Amino acid sequence: LVTPTDTALDWLRTGEALSALLLSSTRAGLATCPLSQVTEQRMVRDVVRLSALDNLGQPQLLVRVGWPVTAEFPGVAAPRRPLDDVLTDWPTEHEEGTDDG
Repeated sequence: LVTPTDTALDWLRTGEALSALLLSSTRAGLATCPLSQVTEQRMVRDVVRLSALDNLGQPQLLVRVGWPVTAEFPGVAAPRRPLDDVLTDWPTEHEEGTDDG
């Protein structure tokens, strides 16, 4: 979602447009995912504005829209890493050899 400028009125209009987009998408059976990360930092917003929008407006919000995973449209399961690859057991103070008294 893009606005011509970056004022409080633009933010309000963005919210109204987001509401219409989410409701229309849901009515059409589509899934949505608002992504605000691309607009939360000035530097990233400037990159999006200059590279993706050719400096023609202010990016306010990115929304992914697509088919939801259902029995009719099954998704491909993303590979998962083993739990041991992402979690580490940290020793407790007692296991580290500290003297509790």
